Amino acid sequence: MRLPLQDYFRLRKMKSTDQKYVCINCGCPVQELYRRISSTVLKITDCEKCNAPADKYIEFEVLIILIDLVLLSKSAYRHILYNSNCKNLWKIGIILILLEAYCLWTETFSKFTNVRYRSDPADPFLAERGFYVSSLHILIGTILLYIFIYLLTRILLHRKTIGLDAGKSYPVVLLQGTILASIAKFFFIPIIIWKQHTTDSAMAIHISLVVAYFVISLIQIHSVVSQCAWTKSAVIVLLAFIVKTYFLTEISLFLNALM
Repeated sequence: MRLPLQDYFRLRKMKSTDQKYVCINCGCPVQELYRRISSTVLKITDCEKCNAPADKYIEFEVLIILIDLVLLSKSAYRHILYNSNCKNLWKIGIILILLEAYCLWTETFSKFTNVRYRSDPADPFLAERGFYVSSLHILIGTILLYIFIYLLTRILLHRKTIGLDAGKSYPVVLLQGTILASIAKFFFIPIIIWKQHTTDSAMAIHISLVVAYFVISLIQIHSVVSQCAWTKSAVIVLLAFIVKTYFLTEISLFLNALM
């Protein structure tokens, strides 16, 4: 495998760290992702368990990885969460919180939820304060969802250790996975753009599909991170989502009092 110069130095930097890796096909821990044959030739390491290339994505373009993420590929999730640098995921999380808060603030979800924080659109100060309260609402909801998923996983999966032995703690990887699943919320952007040119029923269907896609993504990621069956992950995520929705509804009453 011959690589462009920039990819070669990127892999050299990756291998210079003490990070542990996993096979993206079976999830088995591997010592390295590639071997250096010569100064410019690298060979991807084969997994000892499944005999497949440990991580084919190290020679793929970012666009291909993004397409596989949209298609809910477990291999792509393992590559991002275990074999890549996830330091910028928190920036994506902030962007998604602001995006969803904007939808809530502008009452894009008005046909889908009774929560509203835009008390006085005529007053710029009150309208702006509603956006900050909406951001707090979305942030609390994300934190609650993460906490309930973590607690239910510990309760329902009767194992001493949960997750992969890849040098990353389970709570950190689960948090990164929750943010990664939230990328599905970028599909709210068409609603913002064409809100004035669609019907309420079409908007409700769009929102429902985005929420369903987000939940399915979260189930898929939980199955990867927790190393459990898809059905168990579905039960845990759905229960956490329902409990989060209940508590967030109660919290929204308090936030409305701040308005």
